[in-house]
Amino acid sequence: METPSIHCPECGAPATFRGAALTVVCEYCGATIVRTGADISLIGKVSAILDNGSPIVLGGRGKVDGLPFEIVGRLQLRHLRGTWNEWYLLFADQRDGWLADAQGSFYLVRRATAAAAKLPAFDALALGQRVTLGETTYAVTERRRATYQGAEGSLPFEATPGRAYASVDLLGEDGEFMTIDYGDGDGARAPEIFTGSAVELADLAIHPLRRFEGWEGPGNGGWEGPGGGG
Repeated sequence: METPSIHCPECGAPATFRGAALTVVCEYCGATIVRTGADISLIGKVSAILDNGSPIVLGGRGKVDGLPFEIVGRLQLRHLRGTWNEWYLLFADQRDGWLADAQGSFYLVRRATAAAAKLPAFDALALGQRVTLGETTYAVTERRRATYQGAEGSLPFEATPGRAYASVDLLGEDGEFMTIDYGDGDGARAPEIFTGSAVELADLAIHPLRRFEGWEGPGNGGWEGPGGGG
């Protein structure tokens, strides 16, 4: 779903908000444009996205459990150990989700309906700690603070350049995966829960993918780079 194009306040180029996106990054000048109701505002330019070897590209399409999706945005985050990508997905059922992409590992999550009000504060969680949510017990496997390195396309929140980001990853005893997004991590807003699982890129049937030296593509055979296949 698209809204009518507006024009970038910085360079005048057309810019289109996809779905419920609140932020779009101008593909011509890199300006970050925020939508508030019928008004738009310019909040600056995003930092340059670093090439961290991702085969995924903006505009790619794929499927998960038979449900088509399109990749409409990317948020690149930086923490002490480097950068990783969070690709913003719009599904055919009008819901959204994220595909995390870091050093050849991929996790696909969708927004959960679990009550976030009962979650521990970010500063109260530690690696290895066990947290019971509903009927599932999770262990904290990752706890991070990061900043926005860069962005492109459409995003569902105000992606202010340099903004802080805090999140926790948890893993259940039967492989259930959960990410808790704490926003700035200061408790100013309720955390958001996303659930999903680790995925193999080949199983998502994303097309096109970027081919580059040293990477042969997902799975064994049948993969073609941008412009190949159907």
